[in-house]
Amino acid sequence: MQHPIPNAVFLLSCLLISPAAGHDCWGGHHCGNGGYCGRYDSRSTRQTPESVSPSYAAPASKVVDGKISEIIYLPGPTADTAMVEARVFANGRAALVRLAPVGLLKQSQLALREGDTVSVTGFEVSGMEGDLVVATEIRKGDQRVVLRDPRGQPVW
Repeated sequence: MQHPIPNAVFLLSCLLISPAAGHDCWGGHHCGNGGYCGRYDSRSTRQTPESVSPSYAAPASKVVDGKISEIIYLPGPTADTAMVEARVFANGRAALVRLAPVGLLKQSQLALREGDTVSVTGFEVSGMEGDLVVATEIRKGDQRVVLRDPRGQPVW
């Protein structure tokens, strides 16, 4: 007869080694916010939104004015949760911009196409695949859609 304690020790060691596995980062929700999903437990050193002090400094704003050269859809659990990114050509270079889930853009009736001229306000982050601008708002013509609050937290 096999003893259940070694199995339990193995399972616990896996959870302690991988905080992402311990908080179910791979299922049931999207962790696209720079790798932060807000579901870290006490083993994690990351802060939850509730633990951020009121003195938190908002990220420095960056404005990208240009034309969309490519629209990229990152998969999500459903079609409406797929994340939309756009490559915006501005000042002779292309900037990759993380926008919002498809559902939020649909709800705001913002239709984006390659060749559209946009103005994106956001903050720059660096990742393994290069720099990325996380949009807090996007303007197309006279239409303005707020995607994140001034602290960078998504509005969806």
